[in-house]
Amino acid sequence: MVKIKKIHDFNLHSKKVLVRLDLNVPLNNNKILDNTRIKASLATLKEIIKKKGTPVIISHFGRPNGKVNKRFSLKKILKSLSKHLGKKVIFCNQCIGLKVKKVLKDIKPGQIVLLENLRFHKEETENSSKFAKDLSKYCDIYINDAFSVSHRKHSSIDKITRFIPSGMGKNMENEINNLNKYLKKPKKPITAIIGGSKMDDKINLINTLVNKCRYLILGGGVANTFLKSKNFNIGKSIYEKKQIKNAIKIQNKAKKNNCKIILPLDVVVSEKKKNLDISSINKNHRILDLGKNTLNMIYDIISNSKTVIWSGPVGYYEKKPYDRGTNKLANFINSKKTLISIAGG
Repeated sequence: MVKIKKIHDFNLHSKKVLVRLDLNVPLNNNKILDNTRIKASLATLKEIIKKKGTPVIISHFGRPNGKVNKRFSLKKILKSLSKHLGKKVIFCNQCIGLKVKKVLKDIKPGQIVLLENLRFHKEETENSSKFAKDLSKYCDIYINDAFSVSHRKHSSIDKITRFIPSGMGKNMENEINNLNKYLKKPKKPITAIIGGSKMDDKINLINTLVNKCRYLILGGGVANTFLKSKNFNIGKSIYEKKQIKNAIKIQNKAKKNNCKIILPLDVVVSEKKKNLDISSINKNHRILDLGKNTLNMIYDIISNSKTVIWSGPVGYYEKKPYDRGTNKLANFINSKKTLISIAGG
């Protein structure tokens, strides 16, 4: 097994350190609703500054689909990031190219740079070698501190490690240590909650969890794909046609392993924000959150679980009021003091 270096294994003095963070925070009217991910990044950034290095921050933000879109500019989190660090953060409205080269040439040790949204370039999600090389071109060391997206085969996560000395940050190290501690001898019964818009990102995780969990609760676009595989009408809701066969295979595998897959009983749809039974969805509806009855069912399951593993929001978290299901679930899990909970992106 390849041993991944940690941040303290590097000499950071006078080095430009490219730090991959997950700064994909929820916004409403340009106001940050939850700054947990910003806070999680601070230990690594402060360590680099303490060792006289220069943090050069990269992250994705939303889904701009490979096009420049001011709505998804990382400049929106600049003020909050500066406030939490207690230092001015310099913003560059590019993440590759000559403009980045100029900014980094003029930078001094201890200063901090935030580069623009990686996903303004379609090559990021295509895991392009050229894009990864361009990202790493003006830095000396790469540190991945984005645990929640590290399962993705994206240029800034995967291919970049081929072009620059690489390691993990403090948040990544802590998350892995905690995960290993709880998964070696997990308290049973185990319940997993899998959300997010893309099943493609979670397929390996889901296949692993059906071997370990008593319940596998699905939300978001992942649930829609499973509902579609069972011939439910999901209207105009997002789902992944290419994953239908995998959804059927996973359901068969779950039956053999006595893992019960939990799909929504009711949902909140875009039309007048109605709460509808899943059998009442028509061709014009878009499913955007879990319904009240589904949440109550999940509360009962969690109350009878010892360990909960959670990856991804169960609704359209970026837009109110469709963040309600995700927030209510998070609050309920936090209220269960004896419950072991492991959460990721």
